[in-house]
Amino acid sequence: MSMDIEFLRHFFFWCMIINSAVYLVTAIALLVFRDLVYKILGTLFKIDDAVIGASIQKYLGNFKLLITFFNFTPWIVLLILK
Repeated sequence: MSMDIEFLRHFFFWCMIINSAVYLVTAIALLVFRDLVYKILGTLFKIDDAVIGASIQKYLGNFKLLITFFNFTPWIVLLILK
């Protein structure tokens, strides 16, 4: 199988879709089960709610940046090359 531009374009598109779906499910789950997540993480790691909130925001922000840099940007570049 050769790795032509069309194959790579489809590959990055579907990577972006799958990773975005995982991001959305994670974000929604953290919103819906906020109290449970904070309780479990607070008990497990002995940290305050403020630290947990900051860590969750940092995690979601990093996840979004990774999706942008490693899925969305290559897909756009391959669309331009087409």
